Amino acid sequence: MIMGLQQLTMFGVPANPEFAFNVYHDESGTYVPGAGDRWLLHGVLFVPEAKQVQLLSALQAARDEVGYYQEVHYAGIRKSLMGPKAQCCIKWLHLYVGQFSEFCFYRCLAVDTHSSGFQHDRFDKPHHAYNRFARMAIEGAITWSLKPFQCVALKFHSHDRFRQEGDNFATYIPREVYKSIHEKRTKKPTDYPEIRLLHPEVIPVVSDPAQASPEMQPECELTQLVDLMTSNTAQALTASSGQRAKIALAEMIANWIEDTRKPPWLQTEELHRRFSVSCFPDEKGRFYNPTLAVTTRHQLPLFEDL
Repeated sequence: MIMGLQQLTMFGVPANPEFAFNVYHDESGTYVPGAGDRWLLHGVLFVPEAKQVQLLSALQAARDEVGYYQEVHYAGIRKSLMGPKAQCCIKWLHLYVGQFSEFCFYRCLAVDTHSSGFQHDRFDKPHHAYNRFARMAIEGAITWSLKPFQCVALKFHSHDRFRQEGDNFATYIPREVYKSIHEKRTKKPTDYPEIRLLHPEVIPVVSDPAQASPEMQPECELTQLVDLMTSNTAQALTASSGQRAKIALAEMIANWIEDTRKPPWLQTEELHRRFSVSCFPDEKGRFYNPTLAVTTRHQLPLFEDL
């Protein structure tokens, strides 16, 4: 499962070239049956290994422009959009959508646990739901964004967090994603890439640059980026915060979501198969497009007195 051989042409060039991606995962929301958050979100960012240095250099340049070198964390954003942290967040989001979405693919699965179609009895423990939906988000991202690639090599990373004893997230995700995509590809070879795992477990990543080891600083930066995108997606769905800066950032994401809900030929952001948010289940257990709460919120102009 880890190793794989590639057939070469007569000129020594791989017949089906393999593309390596680093996969970064983060979540928003807590599942507690009957008492947790309505929305559980799992965001996944695929970064081509060959392009990662370029992306990291651009993120660092954005930090230098505003003089912000602490953790880029959505939770710490407050009222003002003019502070260095908020400005860094804005620049990172603009960098993603304006430059790097061409080859860095993001997909978010938003699970509506308050829907009558959500089957709570399927999950004996909260981490069973967490792991199942993380896997579902990753498999959906592979199916949607990596379809054009015949062969891919993947290394999985996720925000380091406390896990209960018996939680096999680190081994479950790579094993089951590989198994599922392999089985689907056997039935429909043109719809799924051939997968090779570059590491047998999900690599935990500390998101605070001050605490991350020097060799893990690249992974730390990209984990912050996927956290920023996933947390803003949650805010776009719920409008749970009254902080003006958070609302403004969520409105950026909401614009992307609404654009990608249109037929591809009517989209203006050029994000088809590059950025997507899928919500489920409706009352019949299907995917659906709920109203984005942040776009219907009645509020004062966001840029007054910032």
